[in-house]
Amino acid sequence: MIPLVSLVALWIFSASLTVGDAFRLLNASTVYSSVGEPAHALATEIEREYLLSAQYLASRSDVDRSDMFAQRAVVDRARTRMRELVADGDAESMLIDASRKPYEDMKNAAARLDTVRMEFDAGQLDLANLGENYETFPDASQRFSVVAAMGTVVTTAQQGRSLVSIAGAQHVLAKERALVAGVLGQSRTFTDAEKLRFAQHVTTRRVLFDQGMNELDDELRAPLDVLAKSEAYRQVTNLEDRLLQGEVTGQVSPVLWRSVVDRVDNAYTNALSKAGAVYNARNEPAAIGVFVRAGAAGLLGLVAVIASLIISIRMGRGLTRELVGLKEAATELSDVRLPRLVQRLRRGEKVRDVEAEAPPLEPIGSTGEVRDVAAAFSAVQHTAVEAAVDQARTRESVGQALRNLARRSQGLLQRQLRLLDAMQRRTTDPSTMEDLFRLDHLTTRMRRQAEGLIVLAGGSPGRTWRRPVPVADMLQGAVAEVEDYTRVRVYPMSEAAVSGSAVADIIHLFAELIENAAAYSPPHTEVSLRGESVARGYAVEVEDRGLGLSDEEIDAINHMLASPPELDLADTDRLGLVVVARLASRHGVRVELRPSPFGGTTAIVLLPATLLAATGDDDPEPVRLGIPEGAGT
Repeated sequence: MIPLVSLVALWIFSASLTVGDAFRLLNASTVYSSVGEPAHALATEIEREYLLSAQYLASRSDVDRSDMFAQRAVVDRARTRMRELVADGDAESMLIDASRKPYEDMKNAAARLDTVRMEFDAGQLDLANLGENYETFPDASQRFSVVAAMGTVVTTAQQGRSLVSIAGAQHVLAKERALVAGVLGQSRTFTDAEKLRFAQHVTTRRVLFDQGMNELDDELRAPLDVLAKSEAYRQVTNLEDRLLQGEVTGQVSPVLWRSVVDRVDNAYTNALSKAGAVYNARNEPAAIGVFVRAGAAGLLGLVAVIASLIISIRMGRGLTRELVGLKEAATELSDVRLPRLVQRLRRGEKVRDVEAEAPPLEPIGSTGEVRDVAAAFSAVQHTAVEAAVDQARTRESVGQALRNLARRSQGLLQRQLRLLDAMQRRTTDPSTMEDLFRLDHLTTRMRRQAEGLIVLAGGSPGRTWRRPVPVADMLQGAVAEVEDYTRVRVYPMSEAAVSGSAVADIIHLFAELIENAAAYSPPHTEVSLRGESVARGYAVEVEDRGLGLSDEEIDAINHMLASPPELDLADTDRLGLVVVARLASRHGVRVELRPSPFGGTTAIVLLPATLLAATGDDDPEPVRLGIPEGAGT
């Protein structure tokens, strides 16, 4: 009871010290990534839509109208991303009470944006009330940021609120920019309502900026001092004063206004970014403090454990010797005998006599409890061996069933492809030909899925080539098996050919990598394929321009690609990469992921020299493409 009571008391003490702060830090990070960051991005895009709407309201030109509708599409994508991130995470439950009202205001403002657009298109909004309708979401986002800064657990909360205040000044500058752009675009003076609103914006911006600057310390104020003393900032202040005095028509140029304000807005962004980096660096001691407290609790725990060990040693020397012997026998069982048996089963060897493979542990010592534990270990061993044998049989039967089903599907798809080829040769109507190409492409992708199932089940696809195939043609064949093939570009590359026996597997390997690159990158970006001969074979790079992966994710995936795992039917998130790993292992191909200079991910595939065939005078065997000729090049 003495060790039990001391350890329970230690657990309560350490939990009370560390869990609360740790969860608050974790929740703050989750809320920022799921709500704060996408909300800030959406607010920025809405402010730009407000500006373009004001310009169109002033000019009514087709160019400004086109820019406005293009920005609406950007805003819709940012709004969809924010909703998806909030839905995928659990950020709503982590909000502090004070931030729930601004969060609900943001949701309502985002939902009302479509109504604002309809009212604008119907001519129901003028320049004076346009900002009131467009700025509801940015205003709510700003209030949410202020509340989040006030609710932080770090000791530098005051400095954080000052930075948020300066960020609010930048937010108000965006309102000024749109309002004045609309007035200058019409070459007129302010109405009374517009002048009042502009004066409010100017006063608010200056108060927020000056208040934030006064409360910042020297280190955080340094990058913002550069902004405050810049020529562009002086020009903005001068233009604001002139506009407040009534100088608009013919005296303040729209181009000058936009140019100066855009420079100041960029300077705001750069200064806040630098100050934010300094501020975030200061927050690290708070996290270190959590770990220090955890270390203190661990030290106290070590003292309690040592005291418990002294009491236990004095009371049970004889029992310890028996337990050591039991431990050695159990260690041999867990580290030697069972792993050796599992390896044999994985290699496909048959185990017929479970008793011979799992003999019971010999009774150790004279203590009845220890002998009972030895008997329990023997029973566990026997059960584990039986379970492993049954699992191996089940895995083999499941693999066989999957291979049979996949080969049947593969056969039907091959027949369908031949039928489509015949129909394409007989068809002259362009519309019908386009539909046939789409169906052909869909069938080609279905065939790849069936072949992937065969690979996962331990089999080999039935497709073969008699002659070597050039690498460029092989890559075009892989592109043809990808859904979004129009985004894939195969760049010119040095000549090389792959042996016909490996062509089907290598096409499938590249198709899985290209599909993965296209699926995890924006739809307007390109997936690039480049290849060249190297000292040990032929290297091909598959590069996307998506968001990329973290270093931990890249290391985990590269480890999986180097050591293909067993098929886990419960884990279907990365079956394509499992297929790549198995095909690469089968032919000695090396596949490795690396960060791309464009921010995405680059998959480097090294085809060994043993797979390459000499290019002769014979015509290479063609690779069938399920896409219109020339697509993807």
